[in-house]
Amino acid sequence: MLPQIGVHGRAFLVVSALGALIAGCAGTPPEPKFSHTIVAGSRVASSDTAEVTIDAADDVKMLPVERDRVAQKVKARIDARKAANTATPPARDFQVVVHVTRYEKGSKFARAMLAGLGQIHFEGTISVYQMPERTLVGEFDMQKTFAWGGIYGASTSIEEIEDTFADAVAATVTGQQRTTPKASAT
Repeated sequence: MLPQIGVHGRAFLVVSALGALIAGCAGTPPEPKFSHTIVAGSRVASSDTAEVTIDAADDVKMLPVERDRVAQKVKARIDARKAANTATPPARDFQVVVHVTRYEKGSKFARAMLAGLGQIHFEGTISVYQMPERTLVGEFDMQKTFAWGGIYGASTSIEEIEDTFADAVAATVTGQQRTTPKASAT
């Protein structure tokens, strides 16, 4: 027989579950919030090259190796996604700058204990420039929060959130649907 849960206990469980659902699972791509919309003719296409750089706000604790890892992930995702954009003008060069405004790895132990604790956060402003003139062709903010608990929460790492974030950036700069390419039930 299961123990009885009081009204406050049920309310706490509902709030915890809703918080976890709102935050989304590790594979749920974040939505861009545009301050400068990328027009169709300025999206990265198959013949284009895109250089990716990462910088971080002064108050963000992000190691150089983490910056390099994220830059490589974004670049790889852009290269994979741009291949689908076949109708292209002559080859162009782009610079994609990810300015990280929040990067928190969270606590696996806290996430294992309860959904909503030990959250992972990755937020930034992404600027897309057409080179060599360095003309701004797009700019948007993106944020990803992961707050699931239990075994799933404890087994999810910042690297998985970086993957989702990188793919969402690539989907946005190439003008594609923001879904992760791998099959996922989340």
